Amino acid sequence: MNRSPFRPGVILFAAGLLLTSALLVGVQAVAVHALQPSPTVVGTVDLEATFNGLEEWSQVQVSLNQRADTMQVEITRRQEELEGLEADLEDYPQGSDKFKDAMKKYQMSAIELQGYVQFQQLKQQRYNDETIFDLYDKIKLSAKAMADEFGYDIILVNDSVVEIPENSENILAQISSRRVLFARQQMDITDQLIQSMNSEYQKSAAAN
Repeated sequence: MNRSPFRPGVILFAAGLLLTSALLVGVQAVAVHALQPSPTVVGTVDLEATFNGLEEWSQVQVSLNQRADTMQVEITRRQEELEGLEADLEDYPQGSDKFKDAMKKYQMSAIELQGYVQFQQLKQQRYNDETIFDLYDKIKLSAKAMADEFGYDIILVNDSVVEIPENSENILAQISSRRVLFARQQMDITDQLIQSMNSEYQKSAAAN
């Protein structure tokens, strides 16, 4: 019986093909793995709790109250002045020149008081808005710093923790405005954010 001659070259060639195939499969697997996106790392923040936990916000509240108290003192002074002018009207006969002069002073003082109150209210509201916006901007910057340090891809305001008022005029609008239906507690970084911002605020206050 004739046997085929032993051909080591063919065997080596076949082995080479198998090795090449294996390498190609490995390369493809690595390439596919590399193309797959890594899981997104998400953190959540309770914004209201963040504001309330910040030492800077507490100081802001003190400043706002002081401004409101100063405004109220001036309003009280002007009201007392107006009451004095009103009392002066009783000293003169109605229709007399002195009564007319006193009435003009009273009316002018009343207009000035009304204008002062409206102006101060607008000024106070503008100050409140600007102060809150500045602090919100600091919260955003601190959240970004935490994301860079700890590898968060996105940090969301967890609005699911805020109750929807039962007496709301438009429940559907309230529901539609929500962005988070559920978030696990493990994702919450509110306390870490507060601690970080309070630490920075203390350093800044000590430097000044």
